[in-house]
Amino acid sequence: MFSIYFNNRRLSVCSNTDQMIKDPEAVLYKPGSAEELGGIPMLFDQTPNISRMYVPSENEETTFNQLFSGLTHINAGGGLVTNSKGEFLMIFRHGKWDLPKGTQEPNEDIRCAAVREVEEECGIDKVVIKQHICDTYHTYHRNNLFWLKCTKWYKMEYTGNGTHTVPQVEEDIEKAIWIKREELAGYLENTYPSIIEVFRLSKTV
Repeated sequence: MFSIYFNNRRLSVCSNTDQMIKDPEAVLYKPGSAEELGGIPMLFDQTPNISRMYVPSENEETTFNQLFSGLTHINAGGGLVTNSKGEFLMIFRHGKWDLPKGTQEPNEDIRCAAVREVEEECGIDKVVIKQHICDTYHTYHRNNLFWLKCTKWYKMEYTGNGTHTVPQVEEDIEKAIWIKREELAGYLENTYPSIIEVFRLSKTV
C-alpha cells in the first residue's frame, strides 16, 4: 500500500479491500479513466471533510505513479537516531515534534543527504546509518506549485559522546533533544501521522 499524507489526512492506493471496508471513516474512489486518476490528488486536497480515501488497484505502484504524475516531485532523507542510552533524537518545529530530515541536493546520494540533514538540523556529528526503514510521502503547496515529497527514512546511530545539540534556527527548528523511551509516547501525541508510521515500521517502539 502507498499512503500519501495531506497534513493529517491520508490518500492511499491499496489492493486490500478488506482494509477499506473496516475503516468507517474512509471513502472508496474508483476512477473511470487515467485522466480522472490524475485529478484525484487535487480533488482530495480540496475536500477537507474526507479524512481518508482509498483508491483500489491491482498494480499499486503503477496507479500511484499515474495518480501523482501531475505534481512536482522532490526527494528528501531523514533519520530515526538513537544514542548509546537508547534515547531518540527529535526536533520541535512549527508547533510539532518531528524527526530531522531535509531535501536531497543535486547529484547527492540519498543516504548522504539523510546523514547531512540530521547533522545540520541538530548540530551533531558522528551519525551512522544502520538500515532503511521506509519511505513516506506528503504533499504541500509552495510557489504556486503542488508538491509531492518522498522522504527516505533510515535507522541511525549516534556514536559520539554526550547529548549536546544545536537546533538549526534558520530552518525554524526551536529544539533538538534526546527523548527517553519511556517518555516518547507523550511527544508522539503532538507529531505527524507519517512520523508515527516511521516509528511503527522501525519496530523500536
